[in-house]
Amino acid sequence: MISRLAVVPVLAACLVAGPAHSAQPATGTRLAAPQARNLGSVKMTAKDQAVGAKRMAECLYNRKGSLARQALLASSKDSADAASSKLMGDLQCFGAEFSNDLVEERHVNFPRDILRGMLAEAALERSQAQVAALQPLPLQQIYQRNWYAVTGRNVSVDEMGACVADTNPGGVYALGRTMPTTAEENAAFGALMGDFGKCLRAGVKLQASRPALRAALSEALYQRLNAPAPAPAVAANAAGEAAKK
Repeated sequence: MISRLAVVPVLAACLVAGPAHSAQPATGTRLAAPQARNLGSVKMTAKDQAVGAKRMAECLYNRKGSLARQALLASSKDSADAASSKLMGDLQCFGAEFSNDLVEERHVNFPRDILRGMLAEAALERSQAQVAALQPLPLQQIYQRNWYAVTGRNVSVDEMGACVADTNPGGVYALGRTMPTTAEENAAFGALMGDFGKCLRAGVKLQASRPALRAALSEALYQRLNAPAPAPAVAANAAGEAAKK
């Protein structure tokens, strides 16, 4: 089965499965010619869509890992967008979530910020030992990261994600390993509620969908592992030196 991936500005990942049609010619007058048939679509539940999108992102990372890493670790939005654009297109994926007797092709629409989070989850699964070694860090007053500029998210969401990834990396990793829209995901989110409260900037109200919040947390953990911020003392000294100039 060939899966087509596309990034569009929608609120949640959406999979539309088109029914397969036979290459055999029509028989008698009962069947219309293939090009004249109304192919329609196969309806999928919200859970099937969410799980399918996660599996597609995993397939995308497995087959185009170098481009995925370029997109996640890009130093500018232009370079991140260029790498993300190269990720799109036809892709061969195999598995129960992708195909059945009725489906020959699926089109997957990913918002860019959610795609980044799903790619981060796929990458973290390949770095289990390194993630397990991450220790909780003390809560900081300010969380500044260069990668905020390339995610497309509200900076307050990324700041909170960086804070939670610093102070409770195990909780973020546990969330990323759950299947979307399941009781396990609900439990993992519940376990992080206290972290959200202490990490959200004063006066800011969190207004992110669950997939968007999950994506922000997973990317923040990926960035902590692969592009760690300077130690607080080093960062403070650098800021002081810059102020003197």
